[in-house]
Parts: sequence; C-alpha cells; structure tokens
Amino acid sequence: MIIDKNISLKNSFGINASSNICLTLESEECIDELTYFLNNKSYKKLIIGEATNILLPENFEGVIIKNNILNISIISKDEVIVGGGVNWDYFVNWSLENNFYGLENLTLIPGSVGAAPIQNIGAYGVEISKFIKKVRFYDFIDKQIKEFTQNDCNFSYRKSIFQDMDILILSVCFKFVPGDLVTSYDSINDYLNTNNIKPSDLTPIKLSNIIKKIRLDRLPDYTKIPNVGSFFKNPILNKADLNLEKLDIKKLITWDLGNGMIKIGAARLIELVKDKIPKDVNVDLYKNHALVLINKNNATQDDVIQYSSFIQKEVFNTFDINLEIEPIIIDS
Repeated sequence: MIIDKNISLKNSFGINASSNICLTLESEECIDELTYFLNNKSYKKLIIGEATNILLPENFEGVIIKNNILNISIISKDEVIVGGGVNWDYFVNWSLENNFYGLENLTLIPGSVGAAPIQNIGAYGVEISKFIKKVRFYDFIDKQIKEFTQNDCNFSYRKSIFQDMDILILSVCFKFVPGDLVTSYDSINDYLNTNNIKPSDLTPIKLSNIIKKIRLDRLPDYTKIPNVGSFFKNPILNKADLNLEKLDIKKLITWDLGNGMIKIGAARLIELVKDKIPKDVNVDLYKNHALVLINKNNATQDDVIQYSSFIQKEVFNTFDINLEIEPIIIDS
C-alpha cells in the first residue's frame, strides 16, 4: 500500500480539490495493511477510482483510498475477472480485441471497473448488470472480503445494493452472454439511417466505433471540458402519476417500460426550461447536451450544487417532476 500526504485530487469536473492523505491499493493483499491503518486512525474515508462520477469539495478532511488493482484474468471462454482499478473504457476495448462481446454499447463511459457496478452504468440500451456474474469486495463494517452474485447486487436503473454499503470493490467477474447487437436506441438508428448502414452489416467492433462517434459528437471530453457526464437521471414514473395539466407528453422523449411505468428523457425536460435558468459565471449546460453540466471558470462544488438546484426547481415547477442528481456529492 502506498501512502501519500497532502495531495491534489484529480477529478473530471476540474474542481481544485485536495486531501490530507491518500492510500493506494495495488492488490488485494493490501487489505490487511489498510484495515490496520484505519483501525488506528479516526479519519473519515473516501474511495475513488478515477473520480469521474463524484463532485468533490475543495478540501476533503479525511483519507482517500485509491483503487489501483489492475489485473485482467481470462477464466473461461465467456468469463473474465477484472480488477476494480482498471479503466472502464480500456476494459471495453480489451474485451472487443479478445473476442468477448456485449459491452460495445458501453464504450467511452468514463470511470473504473470498480465504480461501474455501484451505479449499474448503462448507455444506448445496455446496462452492465446483464454481464456481471460476481462482485468481490471488502466490507469496511464487517472487515471481511465478500462476494455477491448478480442477484445479490439488487441491480435496477442506475442503482445497486452497493450504494447503501460501506465497501471497496476489489474485482468484478463478467460473464459474456451470447446475443444480438443492441441497435434499437434512437441515436444509433439515426446514425445508421443517415450513413446508409444496415444493422446486419455491423460487428461488435463496428458498433463500438459508431457509438464512439455519437458520444464524441454529443458529449464533451472531460479532459478538455471538465464535466461528470450526465448530471441527472432520467426520471422513471408511473404513467398514472403524470401531471398532464403541466406537461405535453408529445414534446418529451419517453420510453415505455411496461407495467404502467415510463422513463422520461431528462435532457428534453431541461431543454424546455433552460431559458428560465439563471446564468452562472462558473457553471453552464453543455451546448450539445442539456444533461451535462460543465465547469467553465474554476467552479467550486457549491457553484455546481447551486446551479443544479436551479435546474431542479424549474423542472419541478414546470412539469411537476423531480430530477435526481446522478453523480455523488462528497461532503468536506
């Protein structure tokens, strides 16, 4: 385990954040040393991978635990175990290069493998939970290493059981499920139609390349324009609860989920109220995607929270719909 003091915390929103101490874990064998360290300190702790889905304060008064477990092991023709510190997009590309297919729709999502199950990341009609067989993690409460199966993880839209637990994900076992390429998402269909590409002509690698082009056209590269990706979740509501006096369903982007449930595109909701949102010197909506907040001028965590609260207020007042923030806001 590597111990560093008084460090600057790199994060995708570009906040000038720092911490008193950082512990870097390079293997599962570091757990005993980590446990000993924490047992003898009163620091609060924060676990980070690549800090792409968290909103940091300017100074975190505690210990940062950095997951740097980077192994990838092929277990069988359809199973792979991946260390929690592996960059997610690196793993997607690795899987395609090694003939493990299914994750192509999740290309270019920032973050680490260890963070991916916590949020049950998803994009373009695919969620990671479909491919997870087991998650191996350290439980800070019981001080034990445990494994959960897919069912144990209680996956749902952008949620898992891990959000309510005090854990560090050490590795994830992926089981690749044979199946057709997922091309039903509107933006994929639009691209295929515009470029006269037949779905039957696609391969997993070709689909991954198409999604890269779609994402790069719509979403900013956080290394150039600081952001944490989608800032709000798409609301999922019972159709019977929709306030049809406040909204015209024809103006929205929706997905029928069955059983009377509907998912509503948060970006469209924001687009319809963005003229009412007060201008801010430090934070703004990305010009190509209203779901992405960007740091345009040394924004602080407080700047982002205030700006996002204006958006939530306007969406609720206009449509009677609550927007839930997707990234994790870290207290100082």
